[in-house]
Amino acid sequence: MQKNIIVLGIGRFGQALSTKLFEKGMYVTAVDKDINKVEKIANNVSSAVQADIAEDVAMKSLGINNYDVAIIATGTDLESSIEATLICKDEGIPEVIAKATSQSHARILKKIGADYIIYPELDTAERLARSLSGTNLIENIQFSNDYSLIEIVAKKKWVGYTVGDLDFRNKYKMNMVGIMRDEEMIMDINHDTRINESDVLILIGSNENANLIERKI
Repeated sequence: MQKNIIVLGIGRFGQALSTKLFEKGMYVTAVDKDINKVEKIANNVSSAVQADIAEDVAMKSLGINNYDVAIIATGTDLESSIEATLICKDEGIPEVIAKATSQSHARILKKIGADYIIYPELDTAERLARSLSGTNLIENIQFSNDYSLIEIVAKKKWVGYTVGDLDFRNKYKMNMVGIMRDEEMIMDINHDTRINESDVLILIGSNENANLIERKI
């Protein structure tokens, strides 16, 4: 089922996100008070609208309560970020995702009801740090305030052993839900599934345990 998504604030992050979501088949409305930004993105989304995302009347005129997801993509304008989040929550949008530029900003957004907080700059920095440090961890995705999905390249000492042998559930408190092998996702895994060289293991668990396994590997 196609999701209706409204992206509020179309700076560099909002523009890139709106375009990617539209390419993936989502119905995307991009909103910004800067008409130049609106005109620039108009051909790459379902609709583009000029409006002040911090103004209640302007936001309601967009019919935002008809959207499944609202993404507050502005971070530098703290007041607009907070106001837009409040309006979206008040209008009953099922999922409100907000961009934060600092921990204090994130705390405010969580307190006023944002369902999920994203840190684009921090996430990019972490990916680069992982790459430069040579860690086996490819990705760590927090898909809620409590749980993460991580992707890890199989270590040499794991190769040849089965999922049951490695026992991630008891050793790391993480559940293996899939294996990426030769660009194919294998979801039908069990205790007897054997790990091959270059396999990418997909694990899911609490944020705390995801961070713990990252430090251990």
